[in-house]
Amino acid sequence: MIRVLHVVGAMSQGGTENFIMNIYRNIDRDKIQFDFLVNRDGVFDNEIKKLGGKIYKIPALQKVGQIKYTKNLDTFFSEHVQTYKIVHSHINQVSGLILERANKAGIPIRIAHIHNNKYGKNIFVNLYKKYLGTKIKKNANYKFACSREAGEFLFGKDSDFKVINNSIEMKKYIYDKNVRNSKRNDLKIDENCFLIGSVGRLVYQKNPIFLLKVFYEFNKLENNSKLLLIGKGPLKEKITSFISENGLENKVILLEDRNDVNELMQAMDYFVLPSRYEGLGIVLIEAQSAGLKCITSKNVVSKEAKITDLLDFYSLKNKPAQWARFIYDNKNYTRKNMYEEVMQSGFDIKSNIRKIEEFYIYCTNNIGQNKERIN
Repeated sequence: MIRVLHVVGAMSQGGTENFIMNIYRNIDRDKIQFDFLVNRDGVFDNEIKKLGGKIYKIPALQKVGQIKYTKNLDTFFSEHVQTYKIVHSHINQVSGLILERANKAGIPIRIAHIHNNKYGKNIFVNLYKKYLGTKIKKNANYKFACSREAGEFLFGKDSDFKVINNSIEMKKYIYDKNVRNSKRNDLKIDENCFLIGSVGRLVYQKNPIFLLKVFYEFNKLENNSKLLLIGKGPLKEKITSFISENGLENKVILLEDRNDVNELMQAMDYFVLPSRYEGLGIVLIEAQSAGLKCITSKNVVSKEAKITDLLDFYSLKNKPAQWARFIYDNKNYTRKNMYEEVMQSGFDIKSNIRKIEEFYIYCTNNIGQNKERIN
């Protein structure tokens, strides 16, 4: 059996994590098993253990600094070099440091997988990330990206990388009125209430305060409306303060990481993702699969996320009131089953899982040959 070590911050709800879990659930686990090196506990931990995976934990780079983090990586890889032939790192630029240490330990197959297409707001952190990113070229013998834009951002336009669609189990998202009614009943939302939804970590990248401002303006246009915000993160306190200061306590529903996002999407009427940067935005693929109208950031989110006419791009230069008006003007549409249409997009897990499975097997059987073998 091949054991693949995935390196992730935490196996919690997020596009990257859901992508990995979708592969894990569907891959032939008699041939390939996934283990995880993480920084903190995640919502998928129990499921991973039930599927036969192991979870190892070391403190995050930003908590202990590079010297201690490097030492922890060296200790881990030296202790497990006989266990893993493949390290698949998903921590963007930090993959450079992770794969450098895996290379030093003698792990032969080292994959850098990029899931974002821009840096954050801290210029010093960005410079440090760029430095770590320079290590990828020397230490990764395979380079993957969730979109063409993300790959060009980290690896360069002329670099040899492969776009791997962040596949989902599309059947789980297909619109079902019975599921919609059940979930709205659980959330205590009446049939006529217009429910705007969003899924993502409560961090700067996802721009949740802007989303709240959009909803505040939308509620002026449509009083019988609510916002469902699914995720957790460091901005939760600011979010709850905004809700309180603007009298939205009975209008905004905050849920932390959930395993039923596919069903909660059935309860929504519109999906909003005003990200400041985004490798692809797999939640947009999920939302379109659920038959939801969607709006996301223009010139920020990859155009590859548009797999149906349900998705619109709108500039963050526009004010929250303009976003609200756009949503209001486009809120009347007929929800329908999108299965046949979205299956043509190439994002269904069933159409991609065998390629990934064959890739892991080929690499393990042909160690030392760096030729790309995933089509």
